[in-house]
Amino acid sequence: MGKRVVNINTVKVCAFCKYWYDPTNSAINPKIGLLWEFDTDMFAKCMKNNLMKRRSFMICNKFEKKI
Repeated sequence: MGKRVVNINTVKVCAFCKYWYDPTNSAINPKIGLLWEFDTDMFAKCMKNNLMKRRSFMICNKFEKKI
């Protein structure tokens, strides 16, 4: 899939969730203002969903923004 640019106030994907384990935030990069780019090919463990590996673009009801 590649990379996508999104508004962080309107999107609720794993790449921007504090429970998605990416300690170096390597999947996300700031752009202009509220626009951020994220890599849709990244996988990481979710600390809320029994450490299941999830893709960065997935959505769940336990989302909490880390930025």
